Amino acid sequence: MSKDFNFDSINKLIPKRSSNSHKGDFGKVMIIGGSKGMGGAAILSSEASLFCGAGLVHLNTHSSNVEASLIRNPEIMALGINQNFSIPDNIDVLLCGPGLSNDEWSNDVFNETLKVKDIKNLIFDAGALHLMNENKFEENKNIILTPHPGEAASLLGVSNNEIQEDRINAAKSISEKFSAFVILKGKNTIVCSNNQEDIFECAEGGPELSSGGTGDVLAGVISALIAQKIDIIDACMLSVAVHARAGEMFRDKTGEIGLNASSLIPIIRELINK
Repeated sequence: MSKDFNFDSINKLIPKRSSNSHKGDFGKVMIIGGSKGMGGAAILSSEASLFCGAGLVHLNTHSSNVEASLIRNPEIMALGINQNFSIPDNIDVLLCGPGLSNDEWSNDVFNETLKVKDIKNLIFDAGALHLMNENKFEENKNIILTPHPGEAASLLGVSNNEIQEDRINAAKSISEKFSAFVILKGKNTIVCSNNQEDIFECAEGGPELSSGGTGDVLAGVISALIAQKIDIIDACMLSVAVHARAGEMFRDKTGEIGLNASSLIPIIRELINK
């Protein structure tokens, strides 16, 4: 049995800041993604993480994307990487996948990410989900997977229709297979705990979010909230809810058509600060 939630029911989870806090209190996020020609996804994720309160945001991406990232957000520490790369110390959350494809660079970068030892919270989104085929993670890791129905079908080796026919059991099956927290996106996005005991459905969100890049924004929001030490399941639910509410605010003002993902980010920042 699932439980419904929306932004109004959980916005109390938004962290409050003390007057003497500093950037080190709000976590360090590393985002890995953006193959050649697909840098926008990783840039959207890193911007969303920055705008949602992460103390520091690093972006490891294809070298062709670095200039665009630095021009758009000089606060984000963007680095062009080859197949082998290093991770800065004391990263709280690593997000892998936005803008990864199935090319050699993406496969090499994904496989290097799987070797990371010292980061407890790992989020896999978008292209990374198509590169996963088994649970290769240490037991002490918090793994968060954020598939849309097509990616969920790839993870389970079934059809899209089978996912959509029973979304709750699909989310639970992915969670069990990978020992992961799962966010199954779509109408009434599902959030599933990593032990499959807690299932939640978001009562907000609609077709206004059906455009490229909105999932990349959501992944960045999740990374920022986990970095700020919100409980994993709470951070997942809050991210989904604020993302959905931002879409509804755009819809109410403009309509269901034409929401570009980057327009979501300042609305989400406004909601988090209310």
